[in-house]
Amino acid sequence: MAIDDLYGESLMEFKRGFLFGLGMITAFAVLLAVLGNSCVNGIGVASSASENNESERTVTVTGNGYVYTEPDIAKVSVGVVTEANTSSEAMQMNADQMDAVMKSVRRLGIPEKDIKTSQISVQPVYNYQYQPKDATEKPKIVGYKASNTVTITVRDMSKVGPVIDASYGSGSNKIDGVSFMLSEEKQSLVYKQALEKAVKDGADKAKTIASAADIEGMKLKTISESGGFYPVYYDSYNMAAAERASGAAPTPVSPGEQKVQATVTMVYTFG
Repeated sequence: MAIDDLYGESLMEFKRGFLFGLGMITAFAVLLAVLGNSCVNGIGVASSASENNESERTVTVTGNGYVYTEPDIAKVSVGVVTEANTSSEAMQMNADQMDAVMKSVRRLGIPEKDIKTSQISVQPVYNYQYQPKDATEKPKIVGYKASNTVTITVRDMSKVGPVIDASYGSGSNKIDGVSFMLSEEKQSLVYKQALEKAVKDGADKAKTIASAADIEGMKLKTISESGGFYPVYYDSYNMAAAERASGAAPTPVSPGEQKVQATVTMVYTFG
């Protein structure tokens, strides 16, 4: 083969390789351009969505609902305090006296599960009151005081007064008071009623705002519950049971009404 022929064939191979390489570079450049354009378009959509969110106009209102209802549970706290020369004597006297109190309460139909010991103690009694101010002698123990307190759950409100009367009539000399509350079943029922009122209150507020501000096309976007409020009412009896006359009239008890509250937060959007 002649030198010229060899040279011509090498030149052709070089041209083919050059054209192939140029084609690959061009294709790669086109691919990069397509991908770059797609990324740019994606960022534009997100930006547009972000701008739409930022420009979204809202109205936020708080709705409150209230329901007044009578409590259906009372907790009566009664106790016995006894003193004796020794701690064992004080405790024995206290146990006997408290046993009589609990028996009288059970006779009213209060089940054992609703009578709970809430506090019991025994402590020495010192002769502080007999010591002159400048005395150097240390106080001496002159006796012991035992105390026992029970909490009685009354589910029949008509028995609250009789429970108090039966307690001090059978030996209780300490009445800490009464607390009135709602049972879990009544709490659930009444709270739902308050919640309905809260939603209606929020919707009415939103309508008022829309009317006053000349806003059209308001739509509810979100609504959230803020929780409820269940109050507990306390009544105290400061008169010592020992001071009550044996022929005194039955203890009057008036639980009154309690306010159950529900609160919601409502967000509306408009054009």
